[in-house]
Amino acid sequence: MNKKSANKNIITCDEILGKDAIDPDGSSLGVITKVHVDKKDRKLVGITVDMGFMKPDLYIGINYVKQFGIDAVFLKKVPHHKFKGLKVLSEGGELVGKVKNIVTENKNIKEFEIAGKRILDGKFFIKYSDIKEIGDHVILKKSHKRVSKKERKKKNKKKK
Repeated sequence: MNKKSANKNIITCDEILGKDAIDPDGSSLGVITKVHVDKKDRKLVGITVDMGFMKPDLYIGINYVKQFGIDAVFLKKVPHHKFKGLKVLSEGGELVGKVKNIVTENKNIKEFEIAGKRILDGKFFIKYSDIKEIGDHVILKKSHKRVSKKERKKKNKKKK
């Protein structure tokens, strides 16, 4: 029997490990370091990506994977975890804080929770629609509105 599988639809871990994980924007998230398999169902459930020096590894569920390519693994959508820890800048380039958490609704990003650059700034929320650009940093629109945790709690109580 040949070493190479006769079925072209089958891929081995060796063909996945060490490949780049590419998001829908064409950016490399990092290198795949682990493959996760459900022992009971014997199915691939996800991959782990090494995002680089001083960044935590990123687990990506199989539902985010679009295609296993020859040189890379292509993703259907950007994992929300990718944004945690990114610096948040005003449109003028001033550091506002860092992304602490991502608030989702129906699997879509609704808001970013930001930890202010100074202790007095505390934590606040920015609507996803108030973001101008996301890359190595999150850049806010000039007209963005900050919502404090207190204001957010009041709004949520009124809705209920």
